[in-house]
Amino acid sequence: MSTPMLIFDYDGVLLDSVREIAVTAYNMLNNTIITRLDQLPQNALKLFLCNRFHVQPIGDAPVLMKYFLEIGEDDPNKLLSPQEYEAIIKQVDEPVAARTTRFFETRNLFKAKEINAWIELNAPVQPLWQIMIEKPTENLVLLTNKNREATISLSSHFGLTISNDNIYSGDHGTTKIENMTQIMQRFRQPTYAFIDDSVKNLRELDEHFNREEKTISLIFATWGYTGPDDARTAEDFGYQVVTIDEFAESMQAI
Repeated sequence: MSTPMLIFDYDGVLLDSVREIAVTAYNMLNNTIITRLDQLPQNALKLFLCNRFHVQPIGDAPVLMKYFLEIGEDDPNKLLSPQEYEAIIKQVDEPVAARTTRFFETRNLFKAKEINAWIELNAPVQPLWQIMIEKPTENLVLLTNKNREATISLSSHFGLTISNDNIYSGDHGTTKIENMTQIMQRFRQPTYAFIDDSVKNLRELDEHFNREEKTISLIFATWGYTGPDDARTAEDFGYQVVTIDEFAESMQAI
């Protein structure tokens, strides 16, 4: 049996961008360009960081930030249930694709104004990032909700070479199902494996592509933007659950 083609999520799995996402979400809501974490209301920031795991399309991040800016002082330890989170998102009339586009535009303004501050809010996930640098592969494929330009800029800055053609990004609100369909049409492999830190992303791909036969093996990354019950939920769905050390060791052995 052939080895499945391995595809990577980016944010959370390879790169920690949660603090930059928080700042950009705040900037989008307030039509400003702040560049440091200490310029945000600290309770709202804390709540956003703790609840980031709920967000799938990045256009939902400003909705989450807005909610915590409104309740931050009232409930500084709030951990949203999935039902509470969905109720918050459903209250917004603006289409998620439009919110996503505005988020990426705000990110680009931040990057253009203060690129060093923007980069400093991001960090490679180690030791995995260094392993990917030391064992480069022309077939490193990313399936990410991040915009292409930011993915290329950060990867280049931190020393990881990725072919532009192999970045399947969230520009224009493109979903992971839509991008995974493009990957399959291009590479035409019998089986695939995908690692992500979002159980919801894994579940959507599972339900869409594995209905008749198992085409994609799903791997849950425990080190990303994860909630307290996510690993158990992933196991219940039958997905492989890996720690950063386990996954890094497997990549080192390739």
